[in-house]
Amino acid sequence: GLSDEYEVDEAVGLRAALLPAAQREGVKLSHMPLIVKALSIALLDHPEVNARLSADQSSVVYPSHHNVGIAIETERGLVVPNIKGVEGLTLVEIAKEMERLVALAREQKLGGDDLKGGTVTVSNIGAIGGTYASPILMPNESVIIALGAIAKLPRYDEGGNLVPRMVMKVSYSADHRLLQGSVLARFSNRVKELLQDPRLMLVHMR
Repeated sequence: GLSDEYEVDEAVGLRAALLPAAQREGVKLSHMPLIVKALSIALLDHPEVNARLSADQSSVVYPSHHNVGIAIETERGLVVPNIKGVEGLTLVEIAKEMERLVALAREQKLGGDDLKGGTVTVSNIGAIGGTYASPILMPNESVIIALGAIAKLPRYDEGGNLVPRMVMKVSYSADHRLLQGSVLARFSNRVKELLQDPRLMLVHMR
């Protein structure tokens, strides 16, 4: 596994700026669509993170699609439906699909297709409380990411000055049969880069 912290001031600011436009589209924009899209863009650069074993476990398969699982707590326990084809979705489309999946999960009406085919998973432990975690991999996936709460914390800038920063702590678990630790670290660094300067995501937006 791997843990890190991302300074997400720019992503928090971008989400706030996009809220009125998202509301006009009939969707409430949280930070999650930005994070999910950043993961997908990082997967384009590191497709090996999207790996899975073949059905007979004799070879490694690299799906071209990014089906990002979202862990959702319900009265009957945790369910993990996935957003299909994130690489081809806009932020608004991701947000709308998240809203659909959360509503169905809480009504216990998720379909089989919603629950099948995930390639990576995100668990937002920060919504409940917590910073770091040791998330458990979903079957036949190589990576899961747990997100801590975004909190304002003191950090030193490049000039040695103590400044407030919006910090999100993240924890990764990986199947090391498929991924070396160095690959996971580079993937995390790319996600961090995109969330710390989300303007970099624009060249990949649909």
